[in-house]
Amino acid sequence: MRLADLGILALAVPMLAGPASAQPLQGPIPLQQPKSLATVQPIRVPYGELMQMKSLPAYHEPDWVTALVKAGKLPPVAERLPKTPMVEDMKYTPGGPGIYGGILRHVSGGRPQGWNWAAGQTQGTGTLDELIAPCLVTTGPIWQLTPERIEPLPELATRWEWSQDGHQLTMHLLEGAKWSDGAPFSADDVMFFWQDNVSDPNVPARVQPGVFGEGTRLEKLDDNTIRWTFPEARPIANLYKMGWGGVCPGPAHILKPLHPRYNSSATYDSYVRALAPEKLPWVTMGPWAVTEYRPDQIIVLRRNPYYWKVDERGWQLPYLDEVQFKLSTWADRTIQTVAGNADYDNLENPALYLETLRKAQDPKFPNTLYWGPRSYDWHIDLNLSTVCGADTPRDQAIRALNRQLPFRRAISQALDREAMGQSLVRGPFTAPFPGGLHPESDVGSVESVVYYPYAPATSKALLAQLGFTEKTADGWLKWPSGPLAGQPLEVVLTYGNQRPTDPALADAAINMLREIGVKVVANQVPLNVNAVRDSCKWDWLLDRGAPVWQAPITSLDFLAPLSRNVPQWHQGTKDRPQELLDFEPKLIDLVKRIRVEADTGKRIALFAEYEKLFTENVYDIGLINAAGAIIVSKRLQNIPPGVPVLAYQWGEVGVMRERLWSKKEDQLPELLPGRLPGVN
Repeated sequence: MRLADLGILALAVPMLAGPASAQPLQGPIPLQQPKSLATVQPIRVPYGELMQMKSLPAYHEPDWVTALVKAGKLPPVAERLPKTPMVEDMKYTPGGPGIYGGILRHVSGGRPQGWNWAAGQTQGTGTLDELIAPCLVTTGPIWQLTPERIEPLPELATRWEWSQDGHQLTMHLLEGAKWSDGAPFSADDVMFFWQDNVSDPNVPARVQPGVFGEGTRLEKLDDNTIRWTFPEARPIANLYKMGWGGVCPGPAHILKPLHPRYNSSATYDSYVRALAPEKLPWVTMGPWAVTEYRPDQIIVLRRNPYYWKVDERGWQLPYLDEVQFKLSTWADRTIQTVAGNADYDNLENPALYLETLRKAQDPKFPNTLYWGPRSYDWHIDLNLSTVCGADTPRDQAIRALNRQLPFRRAISQALDREAMGQSLVRGPFTAPFPGGLHPESDVGSVESVVYYPYAPATSKALLAQLGFTEKTADGWLKWPSGPLAGQPLEVVLTYGNQRPTDPALADAAINMLREIGVKVVANQVPLNVNAVRDSCKWDWLLDRGAPVWQAPITSLDFLAPLSRNVPQWHQGTKDRPQELLDFEPKLIDLVKRIRVEADTGKRIALFAEYEKLFTENVYDIGLINAAGAIIVSKRLQNIPPGVPVLAYQWGEVGVMRERLWSKKEDQLPELLPGRLPGVN
């Protein structure tokens, strides 16, 4: 609706005459780059050396697996591997080649919906999903690459090449690889995933075909080769979308007979739900297969006898025989790891940082802390949509106000980000965050940020310029005109209680905004705000940022309103697209140019333009960003130095868990010793 239709023309006037307009407005100022907390430098590896496809003279496996081969229950290891396996060279790891045996213990707050990830079911995250559902490429280890070539690494696709015009991408798949039940992996698995899951509107797949460009086609050239045809020339970003959350095929030989297109007695609901968590062992191309599941207790994975990676000696990976996921809560994950009852955790709750550091001073502390960049952020989204969920005159008035740059800037400059961060944890762990891309990411920089500093006087002046000059008896600013004329300037801030940081930051923001006369009503919801966000019926949302801002190349479609449901704070509907703000078409253009820019340096320059446009328009209100650490048991060898908690993927993927191993004297008892999924 037009602002005039709402009777709040004052909101559309950028500057009003009066005493307030004479007050100086403070900002912008340079954003300070905080000192890195990382204490070790990562080992950088050239692209072609981190992993490569080659045959070796001989291959080896654990002795207990060889016993099953001799008993006739399993083919020899050379027959189980691809014709040319993927070799991971351990000279780039701190512990070098490992030995077999031992376990890895995780704690997870998630619960599996089932094993049909092709149809969108989650396995509870905590990076269990990534372990059992490899994709065409992998993005997790990118952080280890030297800068001359940074792009996704091979996984189920071993190599690829672009056509001369850049519209076609031919990918070569693992040749002779097998699923964990011994069935062949081939292009048919990828085609079933694309045609009967991603491209079937009745299947709630995690990825939609449109994110690769409308009209994208996929065809099978032979059993080991597929070819993509894209509407755009050389869309480099699409390679990143073929990693986790993108093109991660399931076993077509099991799933296809359950799909209603091939089974007249099946329904789409029965197809999605056919693979219940209790249906085990489940088939995978990952290093371990889910072998046992006890609801709300534990998930146990055992080594995949057909895993297609080896070390430089020809030892079939993984080194560890078993992975355990204790099913508890996310908060308990940190508690159990610090206590030595689990082996790996992301230290991401700032309230626990100092106590964990104190415990780490004890020589008997069972873990090592690896600090990474400030890759967590918290932000407040202001709902900018005029077409989605703006059902009442009040909603429409709030949205119209949110869409005004002076108002967004007034809210942002009323927030003391330094105080917010220090209230969570004293020390250098947090830093002010203006929103947008992370300054400590591969594409971020403080030079591209337009930062409006904490300045409540400026906030008051900006609000006065918008007509908010009168106050209620309680000290709240009054709406100057329109359907809310004379009422307090009141908005509802929604936040979750899944993390203790969110209520703490919400309370701080509410108190700070009280100082400038803005009444903020708290709306705490259980766990996270996703359901409220999807409804469009909200004023403001406080949440922790997604990986999109740390590695934006992996999620370009979330950076600008390229489709009706993004960005999350400016959604359209099926019938009505977003009414764009004046700078949003420029954001869209930048994202489209980034998508097809093959030169890394030029792509970073485009990201800098994007960041400047984002922050100078206060497109979203950043609060703070915080460093995180991974807590890893000292039993585990081959944790790469400098591994970040979050980069292109979560740290568990970045360490490449199939490379981890334990010395014989450090190995803990297995829950299912001698079990090989699908064999015994």
